[in-house]
Amino acid sequence: MLRGLLEPQAVVSRVTYSSVVLALGFTSSYAFTALGARAVGEAALLLATLASLALSVREWRGAPLLVLSGMLAGFFSELAGLSLGLPFGRYTYLKFEEARLLGVPVPVVFAWGIYLYVSYLASIALAAGRRARLLLAPALMVLLDLAVDPVMVEAGFWRWYGGGPWFGIPTENFAGWYLVSLASCALYARLSGGEPGRGNPLLFLPYLSAYLVLFHMAGRASILPVSLSFAAASLIFGVAVARYARGILATAGFSQAP
Repeated sequence: MLRGLLEPQAVVSRVTYSSVVLALGFTSSYAFTALGARAVGEAALLLATLASLALSVREWRGAPLLVLSGMLAGFFSELAGLSLGLPFGRYTYLKFEEARLLGVPVPVVFAWGIYLYVSYLASIALAAGRRARLLLAPALMVLLDLAVDPVMVEAGFWRWYGGGPWFGIPTENFAGWYLVSLASCALYARLSGGEPGRGNPLLFLPYLSAYLVLFHMAGRASILPVSLSFAAASLIFGVAVARYARGILATAGFSQAP
């Protein structure tokens, strides 16, 4: 029984460290972006992601597969989206001309992998079972995109044809984000082995840190959706903290009733 209590904590501890490293990467990205060195910030985030994976992989071997599956599914879905309008709707990219693969911006492909990674880490903080995480992580991806898309549209990175109800973004886009993220998680689950038990709330920090750059980039047209998305994420983080605290109290022998 003692072994059963200690092993999940041992596994999660290294993943927790990797989450802190990744959160610092997002913070560094924000700092460099605020100083006008966006390219340096993106490089810092990429290096932090690699460092985070290097820490995680010793006890969560599937972590790199998760990022790669996100990048792979993201690339092919973007390729289909640009040519067919599915599964996101009709849109076009206005930047990244010099960094594209078959018309798909390479930075966007990396973003798919990194965002899926932070969303899955957050799901580990919320749920102990893999099945729940496979459904929860895509939902967290959609919540994050409620902020990402309005910011990037206002900043001129891409444009939607026809607009939509969420600050000019079509509902179809968010359904597409969920389905693509779900497919990514399913591919990861198919290829990977075991993964950590439920982690502590620190695993949620990279997800929250991803909003730093979004708040910095947001203008008048996108500050409200970013704020609403972040408020919802903060409430979910509060749930993770409350559940973790309750678990610690229960383990320590405290209870609400005699």
